[in-house]
Amino acid sequence: MRLLNKTIYLAAKQLRQWGYNFNEENDQRVLAMKKEIQHLGGRIEFKIEQYPDGSWTAESVNLDGVITGGKSTKEITSTIRDAVFTYFGIPPHLCNDAVLRADNEPVTLKQHVYV
Repeated sequence: MRLLNKTIYLAAKQLRQWGYNFNEENDQRVLAMKKEIQHLGGRIEFKIEQYPDGSWTAESVNLDGVITGGKSTKEITSTIRDAVFTYFGIPPHLCNDAVLRADNEPVTLKQHVYV
């Protein structure tokens, strides 16, 4: 199932580059997600902990139930985005990274490293 979702996500991303519009901005699930994020002050914050073996965990500090992790820090951003979309029940073809940010909003990453 995970491989299928990733394939759908990547195919939809490619179709967007070719000009196809999935109209995700008007989908009720995406609108509900954006409303909840606005209710949180416009951002979902994560506490990221990295461990000596290179693994890491990220847990939302302002949205209960969003936690993810991985074996390397290479794909932290995409893994966190996936966790957020999964939490809100957004299907993979509607997972457009742009719906998580307002125009020109920077992505800020705070990280705790334990050595």
